[in-house]
Amino acid sequence: MANKIAVGSGGNVAFTAPGLFEFLRQASQAYPQFDLEMRKAAEEVAQIVVEKAKQNAAAQPPHGRNPGSRSQAAAVVSGLRARRDRIPTIKLDHNRGFVSASRPNRKRKTKVKMGDVFYGAEFGGGRRPTTQQFLRHRGRSGYFFWHSVRDSKSTIVQEYSDAIERVLKSLAAGVE
Repeated sequence: MANKIAVGSGGNVAFTAPGLFEFLRQASQAYPQFDLEMRKAAEEVAQIVVEKAKQNAAAQPPHGRNPGSRSQAAAVVSGLRARRDRIPTIKLDHNRGFVSASRPNRKRKTKVKMGDVFYGAEFGGGRRPTTQQFLRHRGRSGYFFWHSVRDSKSTIVQEYSDAIERVLKSLAAGVE
C-alpha cells in the first residue's frame, strides 16, 4: 500500500501517495481554509484525466449494427465526473441511464444504466453471450479510462504537488 499511486474501486478512482493523508490532516489543522482550497485544486487535477478519457473514448471506433453511431465508450464516458475531494477523485454516475440506439430503454423491462455498460466498454468482452456487444476483451489494460490514468500518472503527480504548494503559499501569505 505504501508505494501505490492509483487505487481503484468500482467506478471510483482515487490517487494516493505514502503519508499523504497524514500531511493533509496536519495541514487542515494548521490552516482552516486548507480543505476547501485543496478540494477545488484536486478537482481541477482530476478533470485533466476526465478530459483525456473523453479524448480516448472519442477515438474508439463505433461498433455494432449502426456504424454511423458513436461507440459505447464515447457514450459512457459522459458519466465520468471529477469530484471535489482533497485528493483527485473521479466518479462514474453509474445510475444514469445509458442511451442505446439499437434497443432503447423505453422498450426494456430493466433499464440499462451507465454502470452496466462501463466495464464492458472499458475492458471489452465477447466470449459470453451477455458480453458480445462489446469489443474484444483486453484484460486489465482497458480501452479509454485506465489508459488515460496510466498516461497521465506523472502529470497528475506534478499538478497535484503544484496545487498543494500553491494552496499552502496562498494560505501562509494570508496569515502573515
